[in-house]
Amino acid sequence: MTEPKYIYKLNSVIKQLKDEDLVPALFLMEMDKEFNIFYGFNRELDKKLMRNFNQIINSSKELNEIRKTILNYYSTQDQKYIDDFTREVEDLNFQLPNRGKDILKYQSNPRLLSFALNYYNVKFRYEDNIINKINNPFYKFLFIIYCHPIYSQRTTDLNRIEDRFSGIINSHPIHFQKNDTIDFYIWAKNYMDDNDKYDSKVYTPITNEEYRTTVNIIFDKLFDENKDIYAALKEKLSNAWYQKKYRQKNKGKKAHHYVLQKNTLIALESLASKRKLTHEKIIENLINEHYVKECADPNSGDSLY
Repeated sequence: MTEPKYIYKLNSVIKQLKDEDLVPALFLMEMDKEFNIFYGFNRELDKKLMRNFNQIINSSKELNEIRKTILNYYSTQDQKYIDDFTREVEDLNFQLPNRGKDILKYQSNPRLLSFALNYYNVKFRYEDNIINKINNPFYKFLFIIYCHPIYSQRTTDLNRIEDRFSGIINSHPIHFQKNDTIDFYIWAKNYMDDNDKYDSKVYTPITNEEYRTTVNIIFDKLFDENKDIYAALKEKLSNAWYQKKYRQKNKGKKAHHYVLQKNTLIALESLASKRKLTHEKIIENLINEHYVKECADPNSGDSLY
């Protein structure tokens, strides 16, 4: 039977870990279960190990649930395994170069998080695709920077991600400043889903703010990959939205063209400027005003002619 002091020590070590450190701790536990040894941590991604790891992490709604998972498993193990695991967890500080970075800003900023995941996904090898089986984007990010054989061993990638993202935010805090409305973002997402060039179907926003964030995420990626394609697709989307709004605005109206004398045109422009209305609206208002005065029954409003 395991002596309580070993479980007590493990519990103390696990409690001291930050929530984000629980991802590599869980990975260590799965290595221990699968191989009975902590060989090759951060060296390879074993498929069977990853399937088991993904199953556990995908069932964890919160990172802190992993603490209980680890303690439940080791409470049934021999004290030697508990002691070995405890020592490995204590050594995580020395094995994870990215641990000194500000990781929580990725959790609080979905645009930055998506930009980082897109960066890594482009670089993934075939065997790395199993990482995409991790459902939660932030958990996936933590696994990459703490457990991936390559990206967990250097800080240069995170530095590059943050530099490139900062450049995008400085020039485009919002990609559609003139159309920054919820109606536009919901329409834009549906519009892009019908065009594979936007690669938008992988995103499934629910709330209004998620639609807004999703459209900006898509154009962050486009801007980073190819600025010419970004500009062309952005213009295409903006033009489609303008045409939609124009059709809505003029629904039920028919186009008419009249030749006006110069003085009349000057008068029309003056009225439009004073009332801050379009020429068409001024003409429409003037016609309606005179119709009411001259052609409509004052009681019923019906036409007299």
